[in-house]
Parts: sequence; C-alpha cells; structure tokens
Amino acid sequence: MLCVVIAKKNFKDTLNLAEKIGNLETVGAIEFRLDYPDIAEFKNLNDFCKDINKIDGIKNKTKIATCMLKREGGNFTGSEDERIEILKHVSKFCDYLTIEVKSFQREPDKMKDFLNSNLILSEHNFTQCPDRKETEKILNNMEKIKAKCKGKVIKKIAVKFNSFEDTYKILPFLTEEKNFGNVIMLGMGKYGKLSRVLNHYFGFLTYVYLEEKTAEGQLSVDEFGEILKILK
Repeated sequence: MLCVVIAKKNFKDTLNLAEKIGNLETVGAIEFRLDYPDIAEFKNLNDFCKDINKIDGIKNKTKIATCMLKREGGNFTGSEDERIEILKHVSKFCDYLTIEVKSFQREPDKMKDFLNSNLILSEHNFTQCPDRKETEKILNNMEKIKAKCKGKVIKKIAVKFNSFEDTYKILPFLTEEKNFGNVIMLGMGKYGKLSRVLNHYFGFLTYVYLEEKTAEGQLSVDEFGEILKILK
C-alpha cells in the first residue's frame, strides 16, 4: 500500500493536499505529520478534524496521524501533554496513530489512553542500521506494548542505511510469515530505496510523497508508479 506523507506548516495547505491525494487511485493511505504545523495552527484543530472528514476522496483511504517530538527525530517543540492532546483529537478521524516506542517507555501512564487505538509502534535510528540481535530486541519491546493493546498494532522500524548490504539486515524480518503485512521495515537514505519497494509488497505500507519528501531516499508517487509498471 502506498501512503502519501503530508507535512505542511498550516492546516489550509494540509487540506488542499489531502484533496489532491483523494483523486489518486494508486494511493491507499495518508499520513498526517502534525509535528510540522506551526503551534498557532492548533487553535483550529477541531475545525481541521471536521474538515478532514468532509473530503470525500479520502474517506476510503487509511488515515494515519503522528506528531513526533523534536528529541525523537520530529519537529514538534511543544510539551508532551500538548502532543498527547493533539493525538487524542485527531484519533477521532484517523484509523491509526503512529507513536514512538520510547514514548510508551518514558511516559507509560500518560500513553495508556492510546492502548485502545489502532497503533503503529515506531522506532527510528537516524545514524545506522542495527544488527539482527538489536532488531529482535526492538521488536520484542513492541510486542510487550502490543500485548496491552485492544486495537490493531503495526510495528515500524525506520533506520539509516549506510550501504546496500544493510538491506539484508531487515529483509528476514520483513518476509517472515508472522510479520507479513503487519510490519514496516524501512531504510532511510539513498541506500534504502529498495527497502521502500519491498515494503509495498511485503509490509503494511510504504511511504511516498506528492509535493515534498520528508525523508532522504523517499520516492515520489510518480516514481513509484513507474517502478510498479516495470515490476508488473
């Protein structure tokens, strides 16, 4: 499944891009990066949630929201409490919330309300690709959180690939039968492009962009479309 990431500084541009994505039949999901809008935008959060629900073209697309803290690799500079309130609001229209595993480990009491939601449990490493043992440890930590969840849970690991060989480190996890369609195992950077294609076939989804990329190595909707034509 292709998921277009929206990372705009205001809700007006976010809504306009969501309208465009609604017309793309090849796209099955949208991720709203709510760590990108200016803090002042969130006074209009209720209206934004209502307006999202009015866009007919995305009603049948999987809607995902995330709001990554600055210290977790995102752009949100507000407090943890402010972030939690934002995620609670958008959970009303979203099918999944993407939340870092570190958030559950750091603030278990504050995060417990999200155990009722469908979650994408996320782990990022922006410098390197961990070895098999470390990856297994990360997945086991996710499994512990999943055991407490009432909704669906997808496991996401996004790491920096520093060579093509790093693909071999994640490929076994992506293709394991128990993980098929239930994980996202992405390589960031120029060496991670192949992993993005593999996730379309073996993972829950792969991230693409329509107007501007949000990660090094991310492919556009058109680029991915050309790849899919070749692989048919």
